[in-house]
Amino acid sequence: ESAAEEPRVLCIIQDTTNSKTVNERVTLNLPASTPLKRLFEDVASKVGYVNGTFDLLWGNGDNVTDTTPIDQNSDKTILDAGFEPGKKNFLHLTDKDGEQPHIMPEESGTTDDSAQDRFIGPLPREGSVGCTNDYVSQSYSYSSVLSKSETGYVGLVNQAMTCYLNSLLQTLFMTPEFRNALYKWEFEESEEDPVMSIPYQLQRLFVLLQTSKKRAI
Repeated sequence: ESAAEEPRVLCIIQDTTNSKTVNERVTLNLPASTPLKRLFEDVASKVGYVNGTFDLLWGNGDNVTDTTPIDQNSDKTILDAGFEPGKKNFLHLTDKDGEQPHIMPEESGTTDDSAQDRFIGPLPREGSVGCTNDYVSQSYSYSSVLSKSETGYVGLVNQAMTCYLNSLLQTLFMTPEFRNALYKWEFEESEEDPVMSIPYQLQRLFVLLQTSKKRAI
């Protein structure tokens, strides 16, 4: 009876780690006394990720946006942590330490229709004739973390409708003549503020695109 009378907290989680999942929402309706540890366990079970390989951040709903990940190891209840009963509590599921969440391995001999519905992996390429079946099969999933070492490339995080600029930056980076000319340019700190210097900041960005081990910067 006490459980029935307990306030419920509605959590709406957006998975921002993957181009396929970014438009999906996972909803959990939890008792207010749920520990933060259990919240992470429930999210992991719901989305099919290994617990401990992702972070949860406050989203852009009624809560104040905070870039600090929610403490998974805290003994606080979700109520004590600032979740509000009777309201939509928006959360973002993000990469942990720059690495994409690990996919929960599928148990052999079991069939889960819900797992088939939730496609996790690269989007099928247009005109994918001649490509491997991995890119056109809706049952494809990563068996390990998608990192720069596997793709050879580093992406750029979309900072709110900056895809057009990201495309231009990646095009310039993939043009050897431009990239090499930029690398030869030397910055004179006495003449200009490094924060305001576009070629200097572009140099730094290109170096990260070339050397970073992260999936995106």
